[in-house]
Amino acid sequence: MAFSIEPMMNRQLRAALAALLTACAACDRSGGQSSERGVWTEQTAWRAVEEPRLGRADGAGPDVFGMPAALEVDAYGRLYVLEAQAGQVRVFDADGRHVRSFGRQGAGPGELAQPMGMAMAPGGAALWVVDPGNSRYSVFDTTGAVRNTIRRASGLAMFPWPGRFDRQGRLWDVAAGADGMAGPPALLRLDPASGHTERFPLPSFKPPQFSGPASIVAPVPYAPELAWALDADGRLWSGVTDRYRLTLHEPGGGTVRAAERAAAPVPVAASERDSIPAQFKWFTDQGGRVDLSRVPRHKPAFVSIRTDDRGWLWVRPTLPAGESGTAFDVFDPDGRYQGRLALPIQHQDGMPLVIRGDRIYAVVQNEAGVPQVARFRLEGRAPAQTRVAASR
Repeated sequence: MAFSIEPMMNRQLRAALAALLTACAACDRSGGQSSERGVWTEQTAWRAVEEPRLGRADGAGPDVFGMPAALEVDAYGRLYVLEAQAGQVRVFDADGRHVRSFGRQGAGPGELAQPMGMAMAPGGAALWVVDPGNSRYSVFDTTGAVRNTIRRASGLAMFPWPGRFDRQGRLWDVAAGADGMAGPPALLRLDPASGHTERFPLPSFKPPQFSGPASIVAPVPYAPELAWALDADGRLWSGVTDRYRLTLHEPGGGTVRAAERAAAPVPVAASERDSIPAQFKWFTDQGGRVDLSRVPRHKPAFVSIRTDDRGWLWVRPTLPAGESGTAFDVFDPDGRYQGRLALPIQHQDGMPLVIRGDRIYAVVQNEAGVPQVARFRLEGRAPAQTRVAASR
């Protein structure tokens, strides 16, 4: 995950989002057409069928995206796309038709500055948009009307935003740790009813870095990192990526369970190692030194983790060289491995991706570099029975 500390100017956030979108350069060629190439490779027979994408290059319509920073889905299957460049939320129905848009750049009620995340409150009646530029959460109903504006206690800006609501209706966010803005991030839990907040430390891990003058640092390529994600009960899945083992913790408490599986080591290819000096020219130009002897011989066992709305764990494994697409190893809420799902997209890790019931939504780029939202229907996974309380 990419961390950036406030204060952050609007142009810096735009540059960060644009860089992440540009980094997704290896794109599939399916365009906006339907595809049935996503397959489940293990026990349970799920299949991911791609539906027509949202996002086109020309014109000025709501499906022309500049910087789609977050995705959310309501109980009716409507998709909410947070368009950071416009400071706007754009809503599409389950068939991809535009329903409405709301919000704009600014500091007034219902206006957004540097929006970078959003979460649907339990019951589906309120959408909270994380607005670091205005140091607040803007709360909308599903028609786009402003319901509330709540001060955001955290000054930490993180993209993609890893927060969410839990089943108890508490909002989870991230904040600077006990050491202040320079310290590691911590979890922040807000009870909207009382306004009470609590802080919980994340697991301690310091990834290897190259050091340069004047406190300039750079990450060691292919070195292990801490990966983590909150589940629907506000518990934390976490693991260091050099070993395929993840543990589920109560916030600030003990281990609930673990999920693990064997993973064949994926070597760092000679060509990948040889390309590192060019990739870190920005660092060496400032006096930093890249020590290739510190680069691991093998890549991490997995890249990142996510959770869905049913408490399932989705682990993105490191794929062997030559394998294209995007894959997830899926574990049930008890940590039992269920199978690997392969998707026919080149999704840049760190860009928005959400799993809701029998649907997957991901921000990708097509071969022309146009941001799009890819949508998949999971055949074989029964839709959840959801109590609908959202406004139409």
